[in-house]
Amino acid sequence: MTRTVLEVEFLEGMHNVIPNRTISELIVKNMREVGPPKYSEDSLKFAQEIAKTISPEAKVHALKKSGRPNWETLANKLIDDEVPDPWGEGMLDHVSTDVADVSWKAPTVEFSTAAWVLGTPGHSWQSTAQSASELGHESLIFAAKVIAGTLIDLIVNPELVVKARDEHQRRLGNKKYKSPLPLNKKPPLDAWEK
Repeated sequence: MTRTVLEVEFLEGMHNVIPNRTISELIVKNMREVGPPKYSEDSLKFAQEIAKTISPEAKVHALKKSGRPNWETLANKLIDDEVPDPWGEGMLDHVSTDVADVSWKAPTVEFSTAAWVLGTPGHSWQSTAQSASELGHESLIFAAKVIAGTLIDLIVNPELVVKARDEHQRRLGNKKYKSPLPLNKKPPLDAWEK
Protein backbone atom coordinates (compact mmCIF):
# COMPACT_ATOMS: atom_id res chain seq x y z
CA MET A 1 0.00 0.00 0.00
CA THR A 2 1.14 3.58 0.71
CA ARG A 3 3.34 2.70 3.67
CA THR A 4 1.92 5.71 5.46
CA VAL A 5 2.25 5.97 9.21
CA LEU A 6 -0.22 7.93 11.28
CA GLU A 7 0.83 9.16 14.67
CA VAL A 8 -1.76 10.76 16.94
CA GLU A 9 -0.81 13.00 19.83
CA PHE A 10 -3.77 13.59 22.13
CA LEU A 11 -3.41 17.11 23.61
CA GLU A 12 -6.79 18.08 24.99
CA GLY A 13 -10.47 17.35 25.17
CA MET A 14 -13.58 18.94 26.61
CA HIS A 15 -17.33 18.49 26.76
CA ASN A 16 -20.20 20.65 25.59
CA VAL A 17 -21.87 23.01 28.09
CA ILE A 18 -24.93 21.85 30.01
CA PRO A 19 -26.86 25.15 30.28
CA ASN A 20 -29.02 26.14 33.23
CA ARG A 21 -31.92 28.44 32.42
CA THR A 22 -32.92 28.82 36.08
CA ILE A 23 -29.63 30.45 37.03
CA SER A 24 -29.40 32.34 33.71
CA GLU A 25 -32.72 34.02 34.46
CA LEU A 26 -31.53 34.95 37.97
CA ILE A 27 -28.39 36.51 36.52
CA VAL A 28 -30.38 38.56 34.00
CA LYS A 29 -32.73 39.71 36.78
CA ASN A 30 -29.75 40.85 38.83
CA MET A 31 -28.10 42.53 35.84
CA ARG A 32 -31.25 44.58 35.33
CA GLU A 33 -31.50 45.42 39.04
CA VAL A 34 -27.86 46.55 39.21
CA GLY A 35 -28.13 48.45 35.92
CA PRO A 36 -25.37 48.80 33.31
CA PRO A 37 -22.05 50.35 34.34
CA LYS A 38 -21.72 54.14 34.16
CA TYR A 39 -18.52 55.44 32.58
CA SER A 40 -16.78 58.76 33.05
CA GLU A 41 -16.39 61.21 30.19
CA ASP A 42 -12.66 60.38 30.02
CA SER A 43 -13.43 56.65 29.74
CA LEU A 44 -15.90 57.27 26.94
CA LYS A 45 -13.31 59.38 25.08
CA PHE A 46 -10.82 56.52 25.50
CA ALA A 47 -13.45 54.07 24.23
CA GLN A 48 -14.07 56.26 21.16
CA GLU A 49 -10.34 56.25 20.37
CA ILE A 50 -10.25 52.44 20.66
CA ALA A 51 -13.35 52.18 18.46
CA LYS A 52 -11.49 54.02 15.68
CA THR A 53 -9.11 51.03 15.43
CA ILE A 54 -11.97 48.60 14.67
CA SER A 55 -13.40 48.74 11.17
CA PRO A 56 -17.18 48.92 10.80
CA GLU A 57 -17.03 45.64 8.86
CA ALA A 58 -15.13 43.90 11.66
CA LYS A 59 -17.60 45.24 14.22
CA VAL A 60 -20.62 44.00 12.24
CA HIS A 61 -18.94 40.63 11.69
CA ALA A 62 -18.27 40.24 15.42
CA LEU A 63 -21.83 41.22 16.34
CA LYS A 64 -23.32 38.84 13.78
CA LYS A 65 -21.05 36.01 14.89
CA SER A 66 -22.16 36.51 18.51
CA GLY A 67 -25.59 35.11 17.63
CA ARG A 68 -27.19 37.63 19.93
CA PRO A 69 -30.81 38.43 19.11
CA ASN A 70 -31.19 41.86 17.51
CA TRP A 71 -27.44 42.29 17.13
CA GLU A 72 -28.16 44.73 14.31
CA THR A 73 -29.39 47.33 16.84
CA LEU A 74 -25.90 47.46 18.34
CA ALA A 75 -24.07 48.30 15.10
CA ASN A 76 -24.15 52.05 15.78
CA LYS A 77 -23.45 51.86 19.52
CA LEU A 78 -20.08 52.33 21.18
CA ILE A 79 -20.66 50.10 24.20
CA ASP A 80 -23.45 47.64 24.89
CA ASP A 81 -25.74 49.13 27.53
CA GLU A 82 -28.57 46.61 27.22
CA VAL A 83 -29.35 43.47 29.23
CA PRO A 84 -30.87 40.94 26.84
CA ASP A 85 -32.86 37.91 27.88
CA PRO A 86 -30.79 34.72 28.19
CA TRP A 87 -29.72 33.55 24.72
CA GLY A 88 -27.28 31.24 22.99
CA GLU A 89 -28.48 28.00 24.55
CA GLY A 90 -27.34 25.14 22.34
CA MET A 91 -24.91 27.31 20.36
CA LEU A 92 -21.45 25.93 19.76
CA ASP A 93 -18.59 28.24 20.60
CA HIS A 94 -14.96 27.42 20.03
CA VAL A 95 -13.30 28.81 23.13
CA SER A 96 -10.59 27.57 25.45
CA THR A 97 -12.26 26.90 28.79
CA ASP A 98 -13.01 23.95 31.01
CA VAL A 99 -16.25 25.49 32.31
CA ALA A 100 -18.18 23.07 30.10
CA ASP A 101 -16.74 20.10 31.97
CA VAL A 102 -17.73 21.71 35.29
CA SER A 103 -21.28 22.12 33.96
CA TRP A 104 -21.60 18.34 33.81
CA LYS A 105 -21.12 18.13 37.58
CA ALA A 106 -23.14 21.12 38.84
CA PRO A 107 -25.51 23.81 37.54
CA THR A 108 -23.17 26.27 35.83
CA VAL A 109 -23.63 29.55 34.00
CA GLU A 110 -21.30 32.03 32.32
CA PHE A 111 -22.21 35.61 31.47
CA SER A 112 -20.50 38.55 29.81
CA THR A 113 -20.39 42.21 30.67
CA ALA A 114 -19.59 45.28 28.60
CA ALA A 115 -15.87 45.69 29.31
CA TRP A 116 -14.95 46.62 25.74
CA VAL A 117 -16.31 48.68 22.88
CA LEU A 118 -18.44 46.63 20.54
CA GLY A 119 -16.46 44.70 17.94
CA THR A 120 -13.28 44.44 20.01
CA PRO A 121 -11.46 41.24 19.06
CA GLY A 122 -10.56 38.98 21.97
CA HIS A 123 -6.89 38.42 22.76
CA SER A 124 -5.96 41.73 21.13
CA TRP A 125 -4.12 44.85 22.26
CA GLN A 126 -7.51 46.59 22.23
CA SER A 127 -9.04 44.07 24.65
CA THR A 128 -5.99 44.26 26.90
CA ALA A 129 -5.98 48.07 26.98
CA GLN A 130 -9.69 48.27 27.77
CA SER A 131 -9.60 45.53 30.39
CA ALA A 132 -6.90 47.48 32.25
CA SER A 133 -8.87 50.74 32.07
CA GLU A 134 -11.93 52.11 33.87
CA LEU A 135 -14.05 50.28 31.26
CA GLY A 136 -12.76 46.96 32.51
CA HIS A 137 -12.88 48.02 36.17
CA GLU A 138 -16.50 49.19 35.99
CA SER A 139 -17.45 45.97 34.18
CA LEU A 140 -15.72 43.95 36.90
CA ILE A 141 -17.61 45.78 39.66
CA PHE A 142 -20.87 45.24 37.75
CA ALA A 143 -20.17 41.50 37.39
CA ALA A 144 -19.30 41.21 41.11
CA LYS A 145 -22.60 42.86 42.09
CA VAL A 146 -24.51 40.54 39.74
CA ILE A 147 -22.81 37.44 41.12
CA ALA A 148 -23.39 38.59 44.72
CA GLY A 149 -27.07 39.32 44.02
CA THR A 150 -27.52 35.93 42.38
CA LEU A 151 -25.88 34.14 45.30
CA ILE A 152 -28.08 36.01 47.76
CA ASP A 153 -31.15 34.96 45.73
CA LEU A 154 -30.00 31.33 45.89
CA ILE A 155 -29.28 31.47 49.64
CA VAL A 156 -32.52 33.24 50.55
CA ASN A 157 -34.65 31.09 48.21
CA PRO A 158 -33.48 27.47 48.57
CA GLU A 159 -36.30 26.39 46.23
CA LEU A 160 -34.29 28.07 43.42
CA VAL A 161 -31.34 25.80 44.20
CA VAL A 162 -33.65 22.78 44.02
CA LYS A 163 -35.10 24.06 40.74
CA ALA A 164 -31.60 24.59 39.26
CA ARG A 165 -30.47 21.12 40.37
CA ASP A 166 -33.64 19.50 39.03
CA GLU A 167 -33.14 21.24 35.67
CA HIS A 168 -29.51 20.12 35.64
CA GLN A 169 -30.47 16.50 36.28
CA ARG A 170 -33.26 16.65 33.68
CA ARG A 171 -30.83 17.96 31.06
CA LEU A 172 -28.27 15.29 31.87
CA GLY A 173 -30.83 12.49 31.80
CA ASN A 174 -28.98 9.20 32.07
CA LYS A 175 -25.70 10.65 30.79
CA LYS A 176 -22.76 10.58 33.19
CA TYR A 177 -19.63 12.70 33.04
CA LYS A 178 -16.55 10.92 31.80
CA SER A 179 -13.36 12.84 31.22
CA PRO A 180 -12.48 12.95 27.52
CA LEU A 181 -8.81 12.60 28.48
CA PRO A 182 -7.25 9.15 28.70
CA LEU A 183 -6.61 8.17 32.33
CA ASN A 184 -2.86 7.82 31.77
CA LYS A 185 -2.48 11.11 29.86
CA LYS A 186 -0.02 13.57 31.37
CA PRO A 187 -0.37 17.32 30.72
CA PRO A 188 1.41 18.25 27.45
CA LEU A 189 3.60 20.87 29.13
CA ASP A 190 6.11 20.87 26.30
CA ALA A 191 3.63 20.77 23.39
CA TRP A 192 4.08 24.41 22.41
CA GLU A 193 7.86 24.55 22.88
CA LYS A 194 8.51 22.85 19.54
